[in-house]
Amino acid sequence: MTGKPGLMKWKITIAALLGVLLAALLHSMRTEPHKFKDCSGCHVLGPGGGVLEGRLTAPISVLCEPCHRSVFTEGYLHPCDIRPTGVTVPADMPLSGQGEMTCATCHDVHMPYESSFGVPSRYLRRYEQGNAFCRICHPAFAHSGRDHTVELGESHFRAQYRSTDPSRAIDPISLDCLSCHDGSYSSSAPITAGLWSHGKDFMKYDGGSHPIGVDYEQARMQKGRKTDLRPIGAVDRRVRFFDGKVGCGSCHDPYSTIEKRLVMSDRESGLCLTCHMIAG
Repeated sequence: MTGKPGLMKWKITIAALLGVLLAALLHSMRTEPHKFKDCSGCHVLGPGGGVLEGRLTAPISVLCEPCHRSVFTEGYLHPCDIRPTGVTVPADMPLSGQGEMTCATCHDVHMPYESSFGVPSRYLRRYEQGNAFCRICHPAFAHSGRDHTVELGESHFRAQYRSTDPSRAIDPISLDCLSCHDGSYSSSAPITAGLWSHGKDFMKYDGGSHPIGVDYEQARMQKGRKTDLRPIGAVDRRVRFFDGKVGCGSCHDPYSTIEKRLVMSDRESGLCLTCHMIAG
């Protein structure tokens, strides 16, 4: 029995060293996503083949979208290609030549893949992440109480939930909304029989409820409704449908600055009338 504990210790040490070497090897083999080989894919080149400062082949969001399509099409994306208002954008988070916020305002695609601490940098221009990063430009959020942007702490918000009850057919974005708006964290918006109850008479005559999880075109073809619905192709594109169905995200956007976080103003029932045609 003498000497066996020492032998076991050496075996454990060797195994640990092999593990470290294997991890280092795998790390070295990993391809850095933004290790571009052809600058001309994004930059306008001069006669000598050098990059012309500030000249791009297309708007930045157009250049980013092919590789990051899911960011642009799933869930919600912080507004980009807009002139920021009511916020102070620091000098190290540059706007475009037209003074607009772009993907490159928050991200520097030529930064290292990992930070100096060995964690994914997400190519962010500062080490802060989550809510702390949002407050770089939105410091008032720290004193404004609960706010969607602060609570999410994300600029690219995608669904975290899925429906396990096919009979409800609620889209993942709506499930995310209801994960907070079930009364446990935010104002209650319970679903009963496929209706999202806003908690007050939002629609004036329907008790504040609006169907979600219903197929828009199928609903449009039904008789006996109190309003006619426009063809889905004629609906304002700011109103989103999820596999052709109505969801919380059809009318609401957590990043919207419009009252009630609506995707567009409902002044003079503008939002309602983009889908509904009132007879008479």
